[in-house]
Amino acid sequence: MLTNCKINNFKINAQIGSGAFGLVFHTFDTITHREYAIKAVMKKSQQSNNSDNVDPSIKKSTILETQLYHFFKTYQDTLYLPSVDLDSISNLTDKQLESIPHYREIALHLKVHYHSNIVTIHQVLESPIATFIVMDYYPIDLFTSIVDCKHFTEDGLLIKKVFLQLCSALNYCHERGIYHCDIKPENILLDMFDNIYLCDFGLATTSPYLAPNTCVGSSYYMAPERVLCKDYDNESKFPTTTGDIWSLGIILINLTCVRNPWLKAHQVEDNTFRHFVEDSTVLQKLLPISNDLYFLLSRILRMNPFERINLNDLMKEVEDIISFTLEGSLANVPRISNNNITDKMINPLSLKALLNNYNDELSEEDSNDQYTRSSIRSFSSSPEDTPYHSGADDSIPSSQSKSLYLQPNLSSTTAYSTGGWLPAY
Repeated sequence: MLTNCKINNFKINAQIGSGAFGLVFHTFDTITHREYAIKAVMKKSQQSNNSDNVDPSIKKSTILETQLYHFFKTYQDTLYLPSVDLDSISNLTDKQLESIPHYREIALHLKVHYHSNIVTIHQVLESPIATFIVMDYYPIDLFTSIVDCKHFTEDGLLIKKVFLQLCSALNYCHERGIYHCDIKPENILLDMFDNIYLCDFGLATTSPYLAPNTCVGSSYYMAPERVLCKDYDNESKFPTTTGDIWSLGIILINLTCVRNPWLKAHQVEDNTFRHFVEDSTVLQKLLPISNDLYFLLSRILRMNPFERINLNDLMKEVEDIISFTLEGSLANVPRISNNNITDKMINPLSLKALLNNYNDELSEEDSNDQYTRSSIRSFSSSPEDTPYHSGADDSIPSSQSKSLYLQPNLSSTTAYSTGGWLPAY
């Protein structure tokens, strides 16, 4: 609907995502010839104005798209919008953010976007209808790379590389008091050199502790204390960091086994998870994992969040692990050394500078050689498309076992973004 419309010098090529209150566009800078992703987030005033006289079944993102269409047509498909100073956004207080809640995600993201494995925000543009966030564009997310491209099934060193980059980005956030709370493959983007970039801080928080049963995140990746916690009173608090670490454990299973261990870490609603709580070795029946990986996962996926491995120790363990699976290409994995990790990794910080300076020298054929834009959301969720057939215990229902093949996380106990990019407020 908005293809070829322009926002300042950014020409819209296509809509590539939608969420509860916003849209994401792939755009092209007509001056620098660089690609960007622009996220349009509906303003609070627009949400309030539309709530009383619009059918509640209509998505807010659909309303925003219609409003933007008419807004662009009013100005002959070209908008000239003012830019907001990024430092002023970073310095907004919690009190100020209460009146402009859609800026909270931007403010938290800006505090950490200097890390080489976190998506950079370049500009924030204001209009009467929506706020536009100009960010780095990457053609693929980790989910698509794992499931559709089968990109990690033969390369244990590549698994280590992307996982350690993710740990590094998350550690950077935690050191600055930012807790992501929605770590999942759809929120991790990749460039053509297999460097990862963490995005979507829509559910992020600055609270170092959360009350039990605070359901923040996406169901497959949510820690058990956020889903169901009976053994603690309402005044108990659990560290937010360890919720993110739990999610990392599920990501590691995704990378090595191309599936999820359970649908939800809920002992009542999920039979597989209940079996795991009773006997953690059930992981070795469900998954083709090595003893080394099992022992590491048993330190990550602890029911008591205070007992989970910390990020620094986790990174060291992943560097040293020598097998991910019992057989196949991932059964023997080299330890990380300065030499072999350098061979596999282009420094992401240098890469950003490289792309900034030389992006226009990359031909379209080169940039699309490994991935195509059409693959971004073309998920393969059928069990036949995954390389591992479960050897699950017969006591676990086969219907549930089949549903554990890695698929997009479209269910959550919160109104989070199912598009992988957009926040919900």
